[in-house]
Amino acid sequence: MRVGLLCNMNNMLFSLTRYLRDQGVDAELRLLNDEDAHFHPSADTFDLSYQQFVRRVGWGDPREIARISADDVARSVRGFDFLIGCGSVPAYLDKIGRALDIFIPYGSDLIELPFEIQGPRRRAPFSIVEAPLRQRRGVRRSKTLWGDRSIAFDRATSRLRYSGARAFKSVPMVYTPLYSPNVLHAYYDRSHWYGHVKELRDRVDVLVLHHARHIWGADSGIWQAKGNDKLVHGFAQACTLRKDVKFGLVFLEYGPDVERTRELVHQLGLESQVLWLPQTLRKEVMIAMSLADIGCGEFANSWLSCGTVYETLAMGKPLLHRRDDELYSAFFPELYPLMNVRTAADVARHLVDYVDRPDHWNAVGEAGRTWHQRYAVDHSIDAILAKLGVKPTAQALRA
Repeated sequence: MRVGLLCNMNNMLFSLTRYLRDQGVDAELRLLNDEDAHFHPSADTFDLSYQQFVRRVGWGDPREIARISADDVARSVRGFDFLIGCGSVPAYLDKIGRALDIFIPYGSDLIELPFEIQGPRRRAPFSIVEAPLRQRRGVRRSKTLWGDRSIAFDRATSRLRYSGARAFKSVPMVYTPLYSPNVLHAYYDRSHWYGHVKELRDRVDVLVLHHARHIWGADSGIWQAKGNDKLVHGFAQACTLRKDVKFGLVFLEYGPDVERTRELVHQLGLESQVLWLPQTLRKEVMIAMSLADIGCGEFANSWLSCGTVYETLAMGKPLLHRRDDELYSAFFPELYPLMNVRTAADVARHLVDYVDRPDHWNAVGEAGRTWHQRYAVDHSIDAILAKLGVKPTAQALRA
């Protein structure tokens, strides 16, 4: 059986492709023509082996769907017996009457695209009508919708009247044979930004990494908001509460509210404690994570999983993040331990508690790594293999 994985938004399906290939599955990844450079496979590996099983197709941008022929789409997926995809893939497959076997939404492809197209519209008058229509039909036709429970996804599937199967399982979006605290240090000399992070690491007692997009202004939108300002205020409060401790914070220049965050950092007098890295590659983020004491998820909405969460867990770091447990407890026998926060005061309290109980929180980070491997990798890969009718040939590697 040949498996085609379509789209690599958030680096999700390159990781899944590698896991499937590790299990002996004939799996290949197809990149869409509108994917950002930091989601290219080379951003997520230190070698060139991806070139053997990754190709780029000539479609993907929703604003171009009206001009792309059905033949172009059909040629791209010909020969694949099973299709897994995200992004605009359901819309493009609708052009050829084919359904995804597994749709793994990353967010806006389920919450927004089926209802309206985002971005400039003047150059795409036909596509702004066709893309949402086809995305709605393509999502409805998808045989299984895969991913953790979320209020946003529940509302979208209800609005779409989706009647297919829902697999409330995590997405194996982080490739742990590489991204492990026992492995990644071997690649420090391959990093562009290691020296900058290491310099801050060496002069602070507690280092926090927050690599989510900066979206927290009044116009950020409900589901897009990250609540970055709560982290900054809480970090400042911790610095005031424990003047005997040197705290450091690493951000990425990523998202529409970067300058808002810069200004807030300036107003609170934190500039000497904050390092800004440019928007960068996952492999650079993970090296920075390996040097941090604490990793961060998001602070505006509750999500069980996302890239920032699973990247933190994979590296065995205690996670500072908002999670409303009642939404998820029915779907897992246990949830990963974390520093669960809603407010800036919660952030400050946990940062101070890390100072007082580092061994406890480091053990929490390691427990999170165990949870991630069990539920976000091993159990999910086994479930996908079962869908494929393939028996596991090897245990997922745990470095």
